[in-house]
Amino acid sequence: MHEKRYQVFISSTFEDLRAERRAVQDIIISTGDFPIQMENFPAADEDQFEFIKSLIDQCDYYFLIIAGRYGSVAPDGLSYTHKEFRYAIQKDVPVLVMVHSDPGSLRADQTERTPEAQDLLQKFIEEAETGRLRRSWKTADELKLCVREALDHAKATKPRTGWVRGNSVASADTLEELNNVRKEIEQYRATFGHPEVGLSLPKLPETHEILNIDLIPGMVTNSLGTRRGSPARIKTTWIRAFSSFFFGLKFSRGDWDGDFFFSIDERESCIKIGSALAGELMNEDTDGLFEITLVTFEKLRSYYSESGLMNAEGPNPFTPLAEKVARRYQISGQSNGDIGLASGELKISRVSRSDFDDEIPF
Repeated sequence: MHEKRYQVFISSTFEDLRAERRAVQDIIISTGDFPIQMENFPAADEDQFEFIKSLIDQCDYYFLIIAGRYGSVAPDGLSYTHKEFRYAIQKDVPVLVMVHSDPGSLRADQTERTPEAQDLLQKFIEEAETGRLRRSWKTADELKLCVREALDHAKATKPRTGWVRGNSVASADTLEELNNVRKEIEQYRATFGHPEVGLSLPKLPETHEILNIDLIPGMVTNSLGTRRGSPARIKTTWIRAFSSFFFGLKFSRGDWDGDFFFSIDERESCIKIGSALAGELMNEDTDGLFEITLVTFEKLRSYYSESGLMNAEGPNPFTPLAEKVARRYQISGQSNGDIGLASGELKISRVSRSDFDDEIPF
């Protein structure tokens, strides 16, 4: 429910996979998450391993990257990469395994030279891929794609604690807790029938009840110059806002070994939805010039989930009913009778170079 950021541990042998580790680090950063790796401590030893364990304890996901090297061996006969992997399993951190698909194409200095080390590597691979999904890669670009898909899938199917901005927690947590309670009650009733005394949940607001939505100004530079929106508050209903939410939601679809899922871009969705709502009250191009807050986004999402218009998981965030509702409002709901300005002023202003000079004191 929150715009979470996750800590992701990158585990592999070091010297032979420098470029690949950088590639994985870059893709994790591009998703807004935090890569955790030991680039500054390439020499492995037992003292360092104790520190590594404390880092794994704090991580949400663990990426294991295997190519042609088993790695430095600790006194107990296992490589430090192998020990990290086993520790992540012990701590129930979701492990995502990436194995090189063509070890024969690796340079000599990227492979183990002794039969003993090669045997240890093969046994490690077999252990790592037993009972869990793995992806194969050959180039750094292929590895980046595999990591992105695996991370999206893990977030959708194995949600973790992560990090979230403090100013967005309270309202979103309240809605999430209510939704979780509702699901638990439905599950209890399905198993034991309707109890004599049930927990009374708040009712979903009626479709005609007024909802105030704050719009935050945005700024766009294009062939028309630089334009900026204005802060304002609009009044509408949650069902009237659904058409803008439906057509403004930005999401991508992915699959992990045939398991299809969706991933929502909350930041881009807030901009698209806010611009669409403003556009219903203005005869101008509002794209990118207004946005709603993340708290408002989560509130609307909760309305639509509770009313059966949105899915919690699967290949599509919207149900078939939602598509019908959105089309109906797009066809017949364009009159402004149930959406209007509550306070402020909806306007678009052009920004000149002098405006920037005034704002930047250097």
